[in-house]
Amino acid sequence: MRRFVPILLVLVLAPWACKKKEPLRAGPVLAGERWVAHLEKDLVPFWTQENALGSPAGNFPTFRCDDGTLVDPQLPCADLAYSGVWISQKMDREYTRMKSRQTFFYGVAYHLTGDEKMLELARAGVDYIRTHALERGTGSSVTYWKNGVGGPPVLERTTQDLAYAQLGMAFYYYLTRDSEVLSDILRLKTHIFETFWDEKWGMLRWTREGVATEVKRQELVAQLDQINAYMLLLTPILPEPHQSEWRRDLARLSHIIKDRFFAPEHGLFWGSLHDPDDRVLGSHHTDFGHTIKSLWMLERVGRLTGQKDLVDFARAHAPAVFEKAYMPDTGCWASGLRRDGSLDVWLSWWTFAELDQAAATLALEDRAFTGYLERTAECWFEVLVDPEHGEVWGSASPYDASKKRWKAHLWKNGYHSAEHALVMYLTAQELHGKPGTLHFAFGTGREETLRPYFFSGEGKVTDRQTLASFPGRERVTVSFQGLR
Repeated sequence: MRRFVPILLVLVLAPWACKKKEPLRAGPVLAGERWVAHLEKDLVPFWTQENALGSPAGNFPTFRCDDGTLVDPQLPCADLAYSGVWISQKMDREYTRMKSRQTFFYGVAYHLTGDEKMLELARAGVDYIRTHALERGTGSSVTYWKNGVGGPPVLERTTQDLAYAQLGMAFYYYLTRDSEVLSDILRLKTHIFETFWDEKWGMLRWTREGVATEVKRQELVAQLDQINAYMLLLTPILPEPHQSEWRRDLARLSHIIKDRFFAPEHGLFWGSLHDPDDRVLGSHHTDFGHTIKSLWMLERVGRLTGQKDLVDFARAHAPAVFEKAYMPDTGCWASGLRRDGSLDVWLSWWTFAELDQAAATLALEDRAFTGYLERTAECWFEVLVDPEHGEVWGSASPYDASKKRWKAHLWKNGYHSAEHALVMYLTAQELHGKPGTLHFAFGTGREETLRPYFFSGEGKVTDRQTLASFPGRERVTVSFQGLR
């Protein structure tokens, strides 16, 4: 009985209630090497099993059981069979967004380790997407395949799915500066903005055609995921005139998010605007994850584009989100608020990652934010990491070790866990006064713009080695310092 008392305290004495809080103080953070070891030992083995690679390699499977084995849709493993209809009724589909996210994972693994095999897998994913998902005639990307047939129709695809079709290609271009890959990224970006921008609404639509309830949706993620999936990463390294165009679009999307979706009375972003009845706590995408990701993106875009109002807005509102989300009795991040205002204490892997990443980013200028990171790192490794089969659980209870679920399905794979490892490594190195080392795959002898993911910093090439499987390319090792 005693173990349930902390839950009741969290719900009754929520962090934003009248209870006086101690001032946030700086604390120790893990060494950057710990995050690279986490990637190599906890994450990579799950994604380098033969079952993860697909046939042909690059056709990465959307669904896998929690032990890494493949799923038979007719007789699925129990962990997915009882997952709810949002997963169980879609197991006859293969999703482009998940192949793209897994491609991103391998790109990060190469970026942090320099392991050429990881870059080969990233290339396989990019090749599969470019060959099978991208439509040369429409400029669009297939969302999913069912019985080998791509769907849905072009104008019924969502801007969120189209954004995530870009993710793997974008990271691969960041690593390689492959001009052919960039051509496909630019084509798909043009399609998204020309087809789905609505002048009357002043924002990107969710979709253009299909079920009426879908067509009318005005979604936060339709704007937000263009930024975080590919635009923020690529804009500072694009050639002109694309860089200037993308900077304008980044600023435009960011101000839509800030000015239209933020709910000051709650300190959260609404997940959607089209239905006033949905503008309540606990509604779809109105949670700590989408809110802190929005603030993180606004802060990063503001720095990149010189929009000080975005930086100031994000830095003003992020601390309250951390305070609401942090559960001091467990050292974990909660997922959101329920409709009655109580805390949703279940852990969501991606929300947890986004909160860590945003806190670590703000800590680069204000060390007080490290006060969260020592405890949340403990929670990440003790509650979310699976030491037996690898990867992190998609959802878990911080109060009951038996309640953990889902590692690979239509919205969960290695994307967020890899990004988390990358951001935590880079910020930890800077906080410890050490350089961060990253590996690229540039053309032989070529000098390229050097950026450490979503950050700025001074980069110095420390080594160049021929890549055996990539003729005309070198593994270029770069040391970064002064991250901001």
